[in-house]
Amino acid sequence: MKIIVKMKNEFIYDLLLFHTYSKFSGFLVNVLGLAIIITGGLLLGMDEIKLHQAIMYVLAGILFLSYTPFTLKMKAKKMMKEPRYESEIAYEFSEQGIDEEILGKTNSYTWSQVEKAISTPKDIAFYVGKEEALILPKESFGDHFMPVMKLIAENITRDKIYIR
Repeated sequence: MKIIVKMKNEFIYDLLLFHTYSKFSGFLVNVLGLAIIITGGLLLGMDEIKLHQAIMYVLAGILFLSYTPFTLKMKAKKMMKEPRYESEIAYEFSEQGIDEEILGKTNSYTWSQVEKAISTPKDIAFYVGKEEALILPKESFGDHFMPVMKLIAENITRDKIYIR
């Protein structure tokens, strides 16, 4: 089964968001941002601060909450300028593994090389190295989605699959 992928910012951004917010540190950033906003509201309600000070708390909380998504969006844009994402990438799935054809070069990965397979709202990613992932937008699968999922289930152990 061959899948052709034309990468877009939104697909890389989706994976970056997943990685950031699936970790405790990503969760903690959101909690701290909300805590700043809530603290401002509570202090205003108890007449400990004035309205303009409460607005500063809210703005600080919003800044805290929006910083990570903004920087990840910029990182995705920067990554899209890499040569690997400028042209189409062809992925072929078989019983042996995944072949990636990119920039005139073919890379082959056996199923045993796949460290984990994850899904995000827009992507399926296969980790084939410490810092290397094959990112396939779900929309690129077309009619091949279920057959590929079947191959994944047959060839990757359950503890390596994080696909819902």
